[in-house]
Amino acid sequence: MSRIDDTRSLQRAPAASVNAARWSVSTIFLLNGAGIGVWAAHVPLVQARAGIDTGVLGFLLLTIAGGAISAMPLSGWMAGRWGTRAVVVGSGLLFALTSDILMNVSGLVPLFLAAYAFGASNGVLDVAMNANASEVEAARGIPTMSSFHGFYSLGGLIGAALGGLMIGAGLGDGRGAMMVSAAIFAAVVSCGGRLLVVPPAPHASHFALPRGPALFLGLLALLCFAIEGALVDWSALLLKERTQVDAATAALGYSAFSVTMAACRFAGDRLVLRFGPLRVMIVGGLGMFAGLMLAVASTQFWLSALGLALIGLAAANVVPLIFAAAARMPGMSAGGGLATVATLGYAGLLMAPPLLGAIAAHTNIAVALGILSLSGIVIAANARIVKP
Repeated sequence: MSRIDDTRSLQRAPAASVNAARWSVSTIFLLNGAGIGVWAAHVPLVQARAGIDTGVLGFLLLTIAGGAISAMPLSGWMAGRWGTRAVVVGSGLLFALTSDILMNVSGLVPLFLAAYAFGASNGVLDVAMNANASEVEAARGIPTMSSFHGFYSLGGLIGAALGGLMIGAGLGDGRGAMMVSAAIFAAVVSCGGRLLVVPPAPHASHFALPRGPALFLGLLALLCFAIEGALVDWSALLLKERTQVDAATAALGYSAFSVTMAACRFAGDRLVLRFGPLRVMIVGGLGMFAGLMLAVASTQFWLSALGLALIGLAAANVVPLIFAAAARMPGMSAGGGLATVATLGYAGLLMAPPLLGAIAAHTNIAVALGILSLSGIVIAANARIVKP
């Protein structure tokens, strides 16, 4: 059985409080995913209300990503100064407020300012909640990180569906977004008091330029996020071009990826306990390679969709394992290690889609994604770095 070692005195926390903390931080992951899902459903409405074309919309989405990446190092510093619970609660409340503003604001300049604030609050929350989750995992002494990410994936599916229902019910004018934001705000306040409190390590580094193990972990996270980001932006186009299905059917391919990823994350902790993080990481990397190659090589929709589903199964537990390893790096606080690795990792979401677009412009999207599939081989070859 794999055990989680931590030099901090987390095991002294009462089991009841650790269990309450586990479900509280799980709720935060769920709410964060739901907020992102609701925003995704509102993107076309925000574009129409602001009167912007797809080019400006692309810059708006880039601003959100830039806000997240620029704020992640700050999250590590804040978690090291005030502890992860305080940062989770503060950034969670800001995330709720800024998501409401982003989906209701008028005017181009306020819209971009709201986009940056939304991305920054989400970036800080992402690092802080993962750091707090790593503390809960250490207190429990068994792998738990995959289930937290499962709640995030489930939240994204719920949020996207809820956003669509609200828009269909005539609440896409901002009222639905306001209700969701108010619910997230109230839930963060309710959960905040039950989050695990771990005193910040006084001599631990809270952010560092990536080098050594941090650099390798960050690059592996970058490759995994690059594949996930590529599927968000390019999977529907790939299926439409390769299998000649209509746009609505092509969109189902990404749904196959999302559903299998969410399901496998809830099983991930048991898989890590049974087989160990090294084997799970190796199988994950090889599965990502095989799934993406199947998706780009097939001209049958069901085979390509099966490939995307395989990527979801394989990638589900790679990032949780990388983040758990980042939180355990010697000489760094949990928040600092995660901030260092996550900043590099999320750059994959930012860089991969335009780079793949440039490659596809000179070849085609199948070739571009086929090249990206080699990332799975690199991840599998360097899997040993996640061993506790």
